[in-house]
Amino acid sequence: MNDEIQDIETLIKQSGELSDSLIRLARKLQERDRHRAQSREERAQNLATLHKKLTNLRSHIDLVNGTATPQEAVVELLRVGVADKTISPDSAVEQLAKLLRPDLPVSRRIEIRETAKAAFEAGDDVLGKVRPFLKETPQEVTAKQRASKTIAVTP
Repeated sequence: MNDEIQDIETLIKQSGELSDSLIRLARKLQERDRHRAQSREERAQNLATLHKKLTNLRSHIDLVNGTATPQEAVVELLRVGVADKTISPDSAVEQLAKLLRPDLPVSRRIEIRETAKAAFEAGDDVLGKVRPFLKETPQEVTAKQRASKTIAVTP
């Protein structure tokens, strides 16, 4: 009977040690998973920052090369003004609203204004968000008309 009690005590001790080892292993795995998640989150933030910088760089290149339309140039200047705190986001949105196509429904114009204001305040790519809704310049209208005539005439 003494041997059986001793065997039981040994098994209890071993199962306690096994339990402690499993708990330590689980903690290590949780810590490793937490570290991986944090690393993925940092990479995602770095990619978002890089995307923002590349978008801003594209806007600057368009302005310098003269490929930006006058409306796009104004939006970029408004973004810079808000970033430099020489103009408020509200004022920038008011100026931007004048550049929107007149055929847009009121609900869409309101949505664009809210999106633009949030982008101005966050320093995001305002131009990328509003570009499809900007008025066309007379030169753009003429170029489109020429293109459609050229396409219509071409056999």
